[in-house]
Amino acid sequence: MKGEGKSGISMIKPTSFYSSESEKTKLNWFCYELSMGIYDDMRVDIGKRLKKHKISDEALAEFSIYISKEMKDIILQKLSSRIEVVHLSYEMIESYFPNLNDRMVNKMLDVISKTWDKSLSFCEVCPSRCISEKDAYCTLFNDKDFFK
Repeated sequence: MKGEGKSGISMIKPTSFYSSESEKTKLNWFCYELSMGIYDDMRVDIGKRLKKHKISDEALAEFSIYISKEMKDIILQKLSSRIEVVHLSYEMIESYFPNLNDRMVNKMLDVISKTWDKSLSFCEVCPSRCISEKDAYCTLFNDKDFFK
């Protein structure tokens, strides 16, 4: 599956994460990056299995956008200390792909969890500070060079 198909950056558009200037926040940028990571990691780790379940690259991209937006509320709960540990729910996957078996759902959860951990560890060294400055305006949404 590596090398085949399209990457997250070509499949997922930043416009999926804002509908107005005021929504160009660092938290929405984090969700955009998270969605690309989920898409890319899913394709690499379990892409062949997804194809067997008739999940196309396009469907996977839409799912990755959906999941990262669903996780936004979880991120906000964690930041406000309402929850201590982030738990990813199988229900998010089953509601989107109701015909998947438990084993496939678990594999997808494993990939999402891995991507989540990778994203957070990258955040620790990234100068953009998307999580700690979650409400700040994110100029990366306007960087045309980034999307070439």
